[in-house]
Amino acid sequence: METKNILDVERFVVACNDLLSGKFLDLNKRLDKFLAVLTQSEDIFDLLKECLNDFDEDAEFAKAFSVDKKTGVATIAIPSDEKKRLALSVTIFNDMINDKLNTNQFLETYFQDKKLTPVQNFLDKIVKPFRDIVCKIFALGTDITVEDIKRQIEEEKVLKKQEEKHEEEVQFPELDKLLSTVVNSANQILALLKFEKKRTDNLDDLEFVLGSIIQACEKRDLMVINGLVIGLNYVSKKFKNVRHLVEELNNQIYDYYEFLAGGNVVSEVSEEEETTDEAGE
Repeated sequence: METKNILDVERFVVACNDLLSGKFLDLNKRLDKFLAVLTQSEDIFDLLKECLNDFDEDAEFAKAFSVDKKTGVATIAIPSDEKKRLALSVTIFNDMINDKLNTNQFLETYFQDKKLTPVQNFLDKIVKPFRDIVCKIFALGTDITVEDIKRQIEEEKVLKKQEEKHEEEVQFPELDKLLSTVVNSANQILALLKFEKKRTDNLDDLEFVLGSIIQACEKRDLMVINGLVIGLNYVSKKFKNVRHLVEELNNQIYDYYEFLAGGNVVSEVSEEEETTDEAGE
């Protein structure tokens, strides 16, 4: 069966196992929590809606649970059809927690057993098959643990990051080079600003914008970087000693957008290197 979120189904299986293995006095409270996990799974909810379609609860309950009027012997005849069994089970769960069915009387009447308590027998005959059918439909093992789910969540996070990285590389090739050069330029400017003798609001603003550019590079947000560099041009006007670095940073961004548009390859040569080459000539 095609699923929308298999993790929610797995969480339900864990809840089933918790219910089956737990020792408790109030079955209704445990069923209430159990159903709360069930309703969080859109896949199981959709499955149960399908099972409950045209399901005659009263008629099916009467077929499954009966007491001989003469002998007083209770008989259980759970339907073999899996969808009917799921529908019958979930209506029983719902009726029990909503007090439409007297839980103690129901268990004492139909789930007496020489080896098991009525609650244990109910879990074995109703809840366990319910879990097994759900696992079968969604092709899951019945022994899923919380650790399995945590591991799967971490694996999906890694896979998602890999997919996002691939999509980013397709959309923004050589982005790492740009981010590295932008961070380097921003740090160079910050280093030069340390020689400023007087603290001013303009200096604070400039350092703030440069710090924000570095943070935006860490987040790999090209649009924010571009906007901050535009702002950098305004807040750096009064600082002539960093003007050439600000201009270089602008060129790095401009060259990269040219590269994305199909122009020249991003230049990896800094102005300093170009000057050195010219001097060598």
